[in-house]
Amino acid sequence: MESVKAPDADIDGLPLKEEDKAKLRGKNFFFVREKLTNVDGTNLSEVYAPTLSARTKSGGWPGSLLEMGNSDVAGCEDENFAPKDFSTKGAVFESCRLHFGVASDPITSLAYTSQPYESADSRAVTWRNK
Repeated sequence: MESVKAPDADIDGLPLKEEDKAKLRGKNFFFVREKLTNVDGTNLSEVYAPTLSARTKSGGWPGSLLEMGNSDVAGCEDENFAPKDFSTKGAVFESCRLHFGVASDPITSLAYTSQPYESADSRAVTWRNK
């Protein structure tokens, strides 16, 4: 995970209403970089990337720009779907998810909570930032 001060130029380029863009000014972007590897050669071309739930240091949820179209900003390209060649053993698919918040309350963990897992900490697959 990486945190950068949200540049006004990147905020201006997001497909948001002006009042929503104003709420992002002065915030940080948190870039959550994902690297998925096809371990057995199953044809996963154009599959939707898993959604990971982020939590902040305080235990809250960072802001995110989900399902709003193109949310690419400098240094973070959001690729939601695997490429067509993600069908061979060892193929790699990388993406970056954009979240936002304040630097004093950064993202410290990500969890996979889709079935058969659950949102309860004891039943989720969780990665923590050390």
